[in-house]
Amino acid sequence: MEILTYSREVQLLIGEIQANRGKNPTALISACDKLLAYGNSMKDNALVGYALFSKGETYYLLNDATNFYAQMIASIPPMEDAKEWFYVAMANNMLGIASLNRGNAPVAIDYFIKAISICKDNSLPDIEWIIHLNLGSLYLNIEEYHKAISHIEIAYKYILEHGEMNSYLESITAILLGLGRAYLKLNEQAKFLEIEKKLKSDCLPYLQELDKIVIYCYFARVHNAIGENDARDYWISMVNQLTSKNMPIMDVFDDFYDYLDMLLSTEKYDDFFKSYTVLDELTKHTLIKNLERKLLTLKIRYYRRVGQIEEYKIASVLFFELSEFMERENRLMVSDMVVMKNSYMELTQINKKVEEENTFLQKRSETDPLTGMYNRLKLNEYSEESFGRVTKNNSSIAVEILDIDYFKQFNDNYGHQAGDDCIKFIANMITSITSNENTFAARYGGDEFVVIYENMTFEEVSEKAKELRQKIFDANVEHKFSLVEDRVTISQGICYGRPKVSDSFFAYLQGADKMLYEVKQQSRNNIKICNAEELN
Repeated sequence: MEILTYSREVQLLIGEIQANRGKNPTALISACDKLLAYGNSMKDNALVGYALFSKGETYYLLNDATNFYAQMIASIPPMEDAKEWFYVAMANNMLGIASLNRGNAPVAIDYFIKAISICKDNSLPDIEWIIHLNLGSLYLNIEEYHKAISHIEIAYKYILEHGEMNSYLESITAILLGLGRAYLKLNEQAKFLEIEKKLKSDCLPYLQELDKIVIYCYFARVHNAIGENDARDYWISMVNQLTSKNMPIMDVFDDFYDYLDMLLSTEKYDDFFKSYTVLDELTKHTLIKNLERKLLTLKIRYYRRVGQIEEYKIASVLFFELSEFMERENRLMVSDMVVMKNSYMELTQINKKVEEENTFLQKRSETDPLTGMYNRLKLNEYSEESFGRVTKNNSSIAVEILDIDYFKQFNDNYGHQAGDDCIKFIANMITSITSNENTFAARYGGDEFVVIYENMTFEEVSEKAKELRQKIFDANVEHKFSLVEDRVTISQGICYGRPKVSDSFFAYLQGADKMLYEVKQQSRNNIKICNAEELN
């Protein structure tokens, strides 16, 4: 947009918008409205698109999702008509970031691929590398680490070739941390240690104190991964010193989440709550329910681990409520995206790329990467359909939750690779007895699995559960560190019943979880089944 070709009045409005960006949202939106009125009266799509884009950007910073989507989506058609491809690409990129933050990866990837295609078609490499970095974050979040690395490395190459850019230090830090997160997840020790070395030499000496905190989080995870506990504890103490309510939450959330997960896994509970409390307060201020829900999963795991059952139940109900809110929010995102698709030109070339990526993502998003079983996302979808069927047909359903006895001791003593192999072994055993149309199985997380039995009698469900337990026992996989047997075993909790319209999968899952908890309180390597009516 050639600003100097416009009248003095328009130049002043544009100047006011630029001066107030990120500082005075009220003044900025007022200037945008004036520019929008002028653009509409002159039928100047460049001005109309710029005014809508600037309003959308402001609502994004204010965490106002509804107004953000409405303004940003509306800005695309006039900017396309005016061939303002820089802003079209930026709008799609921001829509992708917002969709990812709100937990809708398929919608996010659609926006990102569109933005990259626009950049390639219009030679915008200074924006394209940013979008690749965001795609890398997306793939990190869905645990597709090799694809994450491939996108982040594109951004890395661009940054290394443009060392003169103003935001070089912040950009190189974000890129190195993204690569480091992926290499840690893949347990590629040489590579995550090399990233640590580069962060220490190229970034740490030049950053402000508050900006160093995510690097310290990474260092703590690195030294935990290689078993250097003293060094790990040193970096944890550094994080504790810097953790602050002034942290830019959107910039630190993913790094802090992985750090908190490490603290929880190593039972550093005091340090866990020091950081968790601050991050929880900052996350609530964003009003982004997906981030609240993701953070809440850590607290639920903590309550379960230490046996605080009442707190666990309260947190689980909150998790369910946040999930319901997200479903409504995601429907709004999809609806807005449909409107966008119907309102402006679709490029065949872009659609083909999006279709290929979405086909991959849809399959990946339903599958647990370690075991190949269905994951929690598919479990949520299937359970809703299943409860609808049995309620309509007045038939029975049973929900089982099971886990591996003393798995932490197995993992700590035999190593993480053996732990992964043990989880895959259990998954294969479950799959071998649930491969029919009346059963469904998914990995619930960690060493926990959920099985749904549909339209089977109480006795049939009991026999199936016993069959699974016996097959695992007979396989005789060594576990010298178990306190119940010398081999790998499981504990099982099951809730059985004929659901009424008012019943839900969540209630049955809680019932099964209660049974599993009681099994663990009494002994392990056992099964306990309740009738859903007993819980009312």
